Amino acid sequence: MQQQIHQVDGVSTIFFAETLNKLVVDYMPRFKNIEQLLIITNQTTYERYYEKLTLLFKQQELLWYICPNSLEAKSFKELLALMTYCDEVDLNEQSLIVAIGTEPVIQLGNFFAHLYFKKYPLVAIPTSLEALSGSISGEAYLTQDGKVTGLVNQTISTIFLDGRLLSIDDLEEAQRGFASWLQVAISHNKALYAQLLKGFNDSKDLQENSMIPYLSTYLATVNELHQKKASMKLLGLDFQKALTTFNGEKRLTTNSDTIIGITLGFIASQQRNGFSAELEIWLKQIQCLGYKLDLPENWFVTDIVENLHQHSAQFYVLSKDGKLTREEFQKSELLTIIMKYQELSKRSFYR
Repeated sequence: MQQQIHQVDGVSTIFFAETLNKLVVDYMPRFKNIEQLLIITNQTTYERYYEKLTLLFKQQELLWYICPNSLEAKSFKELLALMTYCDEVDLNEQSLIVAIGTEPVIQLGNFFAHLYFKKYPLVAIPTSLEALSGSISGEAYLTQDGKVTGLVNQTISTIFLDGRLLSIDDLEEAQRGFASWLQVAISHNKALYAQLLKGFNDSKDLQENSMIPYLSTYLATVNELHQKKASMKLLGLDFQKALTTFNGEKRLTTNSDTIIGITLGFIASQQRNGFSAELEIWLKQIQCLGYKLDLPENWFVTDIVENLHQHSAQFYVLSKDGKLTREEFQKSELLTIIMKYQELSKRSFYR
């Protein structure tokens, strides 16, 4: 399957195929004038793909930058180290940047490519659904000490999909991907949202079916959003960011923070604008898909509210007719939202 995503400054093409080897060989003409490849990856991916990539790109000089396996890969510290490395190896004008790996690796490569936009093309090869979502959205965040320090919107020249994503059998991986799709669907495409919820009844369905049958619909939505120059993920994003940068000892899991953020966005929309949200049905459905909805017990409500307010006084919410707006919330309103969430998530029939 091949799909065009038209963006304001060019065209990105997303290819889906069975193997990395098939992708690279079939589209080798794209690389014929490339003299150097800077491959950004982590240690695990390096060990898995080193031999294959070395054989595939035997005509090019390969430069490897190996970053940590952890989230630290998308840190400001790692960006500085990567820039220092590139100064030492002296990239020439015929270089290509290849980011292959999980979400932190893709984000680091994305951010780095943005610094040299239109000088060095970027090829992203995501190896997880989360990384695929980051590749398509073109958003790259850098973190330092748990804080968001930078965000760019980068046009990615070409996105290759690692073949193993076509048959996902890991629940946590499927949950991360599903959460990303939901955020887009709820914010921008109600038909896609309804289709997604109808397609998955429990965690077994989610794990077995993953998101692959819905990629075409998802990409069509992304295409539309890029043409409108709109942000991809809005509802719940502010809540999610504030909670994932919380300074407590325990943070939200990566596959639940998006869902909790969306739910808080629903509650805020209902209380502020009277948006019709079947919160009990929503939470029950989400729990059937295997998500953990509880906030950490060592988080005090007042601390959560303070953190939300410090992060941003304005949050995206849905109007009564379902349109996204950005509105300011007082601490008292945020307190009501958090207390309502805790009340709903702790009801016995969600257990």
